[in-house]
Parts: sequence; C-alpha cells; structure tokens
Amino acid sequence: MPNEKYIISLNPKNRLIIKQNDMKKNLLFACLAIFISFALFGQQQVPNGDFENWETHVLGFENPLGWDTPNASLALFGLTPVVPSDDAAHGSFSALLESKLLSATDGGQFVIPGVVTLGTFVVDYVNLTATLEGGVPFSDRPLALKGSYKNFPASGDSTMVVVIFTRYLPAKGKRDTIGIGAMFSSAVMDTWTEFSVPINFFNEESPDTMNINIVSSNMVLPNKDSYMFVDNLSFEYEAGIPDQGQFVETMVFPNPAADHLILRFSNSVEGLLQVFSNEGQLVQKQALRGSQHTLDVSELVPGTYYFSLTKGNTRVGSGKFMISR
Repeated sequence: MPNEKYIISLNPKNRLIIKQNDMKKNLLFACLAIFISFALFGQQQVPNGDFENWETHVLGFENPLGWDTPNASLALFGLTPVVPSDDAAHGSFSALLESKLLSATDGGQFVIPGVVTLGTFVVDYVNLTATLEGGVPFSDRPLALKGSYKNFPASGDSTMVVVIFTRYLPAKGKRDTIGIGAMFSSAVMDTWTEFSVPINFFNEESPDTMNINIVSSNMVLPNKDSYMFVDNLSFEYEAGIPDQGQFVETMVFPNPAADHLILRFSNSVEGLLQVFSNEGQLVQKQALRGSQHTLDVSELVPGTYYFSLTKGNTRVGSGKFMISR
C-alpha cells in the first residue's frame, strides 16, 4: 500500500475534507526523545497516551505534550479545537476534541474538526489546505490500539481513530504503509467506554514510524456539533507463550446467532473473553473457565463481532461471529 498522508482541504461547499495521499518524513523532535526512552525499556507505547501532560503556547492555548493539533493555526481566530478536560477516564485529564465553525472574511463558513496527531498539523494558507504529516519513531508490531472515549457525533456524523505504521524504503526512495488500524464510530457514548482497534500488518517487515490521528468528525462533511473525549491510549501486545503451549482454536455455533451462541475451545481455558464490535468498541467482557462458554448476545445489534481470549497478558485465541435476526 502507498504511504499515507491525510490532506485536509476546502471543497466547493466550504466544508473541510480529508483525503489520503503520500506521507512526508517530518518527525517531531520532542516525540523522538520520548520514544527513544520507551525503546530502551521494552515494548513501545503511545507517548503521553493518557493526556496527563500539556504545554502552554505563547498565544495562550494548550497542546498535549508530544501531540500536534490545529490550535496554533486557529488561536488567532479565537478557536481551540483541542483542550484539556478534567473529565477523565483515569488520572486528571483527557483530551477534548471539538469541531469548530470558522467564519471567513468573504462570508464563507468552514467546519474544522478537532484533531490530535503524533505527526505534524501543517497548514498551507495559499491553497487553503492542511496536512497531517510524519509520526514518531517506532519499530514494534502491536496487536491493537486500546483506549477510552466519550463520543458525541452529530446525527449522521462519525468520529475517527486511525493508527498507521510505515517504513522508509531506500531502494524505492519512498515510504510505504505496512500496517493500519481504524475505527469510525457514529454511536453516542455519554459514559467512558473502552475501545480496541485491531491492527492489520500487510507484510512481515517491522515499521520505523508510527502515527495516530484522532478526529472529532467525519472526513468528508464534518459537522460543527460533533465532539469527543479521548483518554488512556495504549498498545496491546502479545506477551510470551501461552501456558498450555498452543493457540486455542474456537468453534462458534450457531453462526450467525440470534440471542445466544456457544464457544467451544480446543483446550480448557481459564482467562478473559472480550468481544468487540466492527467499529472496535469493547461491548462485552467475561471471565472464562473450561472448554465451553455460552455467550448471551441478545442485547447486541445485528452485525459482525470479534472476540479475543486472553490469559494474563497473553492473547491465546481469537475469532469472529455474526448476529442476524
């Protein structure tokens, strides 16, 4: 897949849109220092993923340390799409991302979503575009990006969480995307909700750069009334080898299911079952013990769901099922 860059521009209806194109190698030096320290002590994690640390700009706005936002470009207009919030899932702060309405001198109005990125938010004032470029040094291959959020998209809108892993190819003189995970959520969550975004790698290469982009509105027609809170970002890793010595195969029936389904395991399992929606939201979490488990899915809406079996910090099984009524 080609290297990714998210291009934000103004369409003829004066709406902010985001498209995909090539990513430029433009790294934040602050993030570089943070990630070197993580690399020295084992599995790499999201820098300032709990959004506890914020720095104050000379113009008065605050940015989460290690992250970039549209704040610097919009502060002169009195707009700050990203602010610290004391409504936190854990700790003292979370990041509040709000879509904002900007009125231009010619009378036009533009909807600008709240954005946090581990890359750089770059504005081209001549062409009225902005790009999310770069990322931070990263060499691991995590299973998923986890976090907590409160979600308030306007009707018909959705928020976005995207994590991208890339590697520079000297022979080709370009950067290539080798892994990606994405979640688009249109559901309103007025309480803190855990989510997990599975990461799919397209080859066996290790990345050299990672970027996380979180946006408070959809990329095509952002809505000024959409906002979200984000906290507790971290990567999930597969740590070690399961005690039973092999990956647990799971038979699911009936599949599709209506109200209940049965999970039958190839080995006895004592651990945790987690069920995620197609958007990456954690919808059920139950303790497991034995070689068979009955799951009540009567409260889940029809669609595709994914499950993960873990023992301690090790994922020992996974699969998917469908609900149809």
